[in-house]
Amino acid sequence: MNDLEQRLFELTNTQRLFQRVRPLVEVDALSHAARRHSEDMLRRRFFAHINPDRQTAADRIKAALNRDVSMSAENLWMRTGAVVSAEKIVEEAVAQLMNSRPHRSNILNSRYTHVGVGVAVTRSEVRVTQLFARFER
Repeated sequence: MNDLEQRLFELTNTQRLFQRVRPLVEVDALSHAARRHSEDMLRRRFFAHINPDRQTAADRIKAALNRDVSMSAENLWMRTGAVVSAEKIVEEAVAQLMNSRPHRSNILNSRYTHVGVGVAVTRSEVRVTQLFARFER
């Protein structure tokens, strides 16, 4: 994980802890898949849970882990405009995700046990992907 991804992961778990929800465990393979999706959204100029090749979040998770999971979800966030400091980017992302009912539900869902976080940044755009999963190691 890079510094942005690490900070986003920490802030996500801080939100869970505030609500007395067990922290998520970061999985490198999920973070790699999340980062690739964020980069793909920037490169191919789309913003969606299903990429132009029709691959879904569940497909990305299964490919990353090389196994099925009992449940999964994906949060996406984007920002367009001058990129401010890294700290402000992740604070803004978490704040906006927490202010959205479906995204907040994913972040605070105690049934999710693992997460991967991927961030892609250009000078004027940011894409964030959070992949949530429940599985037994």
